[in-house]
This record gives sequence, structure tokens and C-alpha cells, in this order.
Amino acid sequence: MIRTVKQLLYITRTSTQLAEQMAEIVSDETWKQQFILYLEDITRQYKLWQYIHYLLAGAYEESDSEKIVTASVSELLYALCSNELKKGMLCRKASEMLSGAAQKAADHSLQQAIQYSQLFFTMIKNQLVHQIGR
Repeated sequence: MIRTVKQLLYITRTSTQLAEQMAEIVSDETWKQQFILYLEDITRQYKLWQYIHYLLAGAYEESDSEKIVTASVSELLYALCSNELKKGMLCRKASEMLSGAAQKAADHSLQQAIQYSQLFFTMIKNQLVHQIGR
């Protein structure tokens, strides 16, 4: 169980860095707002998984922050979509091992992962349509 939570923390940290990059380079105001909302949600999720890690291991997870190489909008969107799908699978796995409020929180994180993976996939499609239309 602790391994799953550590993986969730890692993916969440990585997604935060990717989304921060996207928020900086995206010019479309609607997209920018989506990334701001996403960052708020993912920050709450990170705190949740840190707390669950604390309950399981008796300590917060400490890890070095990896630097993400600057990438194109398409690459960042693909990575975000992929991370949300991975996070969804891990949330489902965690939900099966948890109970009570922690299980409900994992289920909520799963729902958010599905919603955000769909959003990022839609952004990828829009980006590709825009590139083809040039």
C-alpha cells in the first residue's frame, strides 16, 4: 500500500511541474484557467496522499524534486494525460486497499483523474487540429 501511495505522490509532483509549465506558456485564457484549477486540485490531492502516507508510515514522504525539461505544448499535454491515466489506475488500486474516508478520497481522486485525462486529451486533439489547419 505504501508503494502505491509513493507512486501517487511522485506522479502528482510530476504533474504539478508539467501543469505549471503549461500555465506559463499557454496563451489561450480558457486553457490557462483550466490549468490554474487543475493546480489547485492537484495540490489538494498531494496533501491528501501525504497525509495517507503519514498514517501508514508514521512520516511524510520526503523526496527530491526532479526538474522537468522544457517541452512543447503537445509533449506536455501528452505527459499530463498519461500521468492522469496512471494516477487513475493507482487511485483505483489504493481505493481497494483503503476504507472509510480514505477510500472515499481515493475514489474522488480517481474521478478527478478521469475528468482531467479527458480534458487533456481534448486539448491534445484541439492542438493537433490547429497544427493541421496551418
